[in-house]
Amino acid sequence: MNTPKICQIGFDVGGTGLKASLVQAGQILETVTVNTPAQAKPEETIALMARLILQLLNRATELKLKVNAVGMGIAGLIDGPNGIVITSPNLPAWKNVPLSQKLQEHTGLPVKIDNDVRSMALGEMAYGAGQNAENMLCLTVGTGVGSAIIIKGEIYRGASLTAGEFGHVMMVSEGGRNCGCGNRGCLETVAGTEAVLTLAQQYVQKGLAPILAEKLATGQALTPQLVSEAAEAGDLGARAVWQEIGNWLGLALAGAVNFLNPEKIVIGGGISAAGELLLTPIKQAIQLHAFASPAKTVEVLIATLGNHAGMIGAAVLAQEE
Repeated sequence: MNTPKICQIGFDVGGTGLKASLVQAGQILETVTVNTPAQAKPEETIALMARLILQLLNRATELKLKVNAVGMGIAGLIDGPNGIVITSPNLPAWKNVPLSQKLQEHTGLPVKIDNDVRSMALGEMAYGAGQNAENMLCLTVGTGVGSAIIIKGEIYRGASLTAGEFGHVMMVSEGGRNCGCGNRGCLETVAGTEAVLTLAQQYVQKGLAPILAEKLATGQALTPQLVSEAAEAGDLGARAVWQEIGNWLGLALAGAVNFLNPEKIVIGGGISAAGELLLTPIKQAIQLHAFASPAKTVEVLIATLGNHAGMIGAAVLAQEE
């Protein structure tokens, strides 16, 4: 009798969707998705999560696969070792919810949870841009800036499980923009999506981004993607936006390079779609501001797993279980 091949369920708990996949050796085999019931009581959402897991378990049986564990990546403050969601911006009603225990009771499977950026970092280290690196910093740059630190192949969580709040490194000491954390001038206020759009609008208003202005005149919404398209088409103002955003990120990362001496920095999230427009000024700033030896050693790369990173990374997390 043939022994079923082993796989995991990788679960990505996002602000708009719950996505769960059967994952085998970094490959997505089957995915189920539902909207995130953000305002629901924890027990209702947990029951929905369990139904998705059981649905995939049935599908795994059809495919002659055996699921041995579940991994979940969730935004927020997560006590991964104890399986507890302390708080999550995507699940505002959740406070100190023992998610791993509850889901195991529902499904009979071991469940490992952690912060979503940490899950992404594990996926990139195992199957993406971070392969062959034991010491790595992984960033997600979008509305906010999150990060995960990997030291000697393992996630570093910190004494209170909050390590990795790179977006809240203060970059502007006086007169900076208000940040959602309550401070002013944090990195995500000068390098996140809002900063990209604000800068782009300023260049348009000054008449310095004519290609971008033409696109906006046709009714297209101002997005980071549109700024990238204009920059690729030769718009100097749009290119200057990415130069400034990349410079801020590179300036902050230069400090991280000096402090952590990573082999790789892997950058994901929506802003990373700008690719070399963003990478080039980041690398320039690191070379300019970091010490020569760690700056020479580090590789700065765009994440390669895309929208699957959360689920693949969660499956890697499950393998640890």
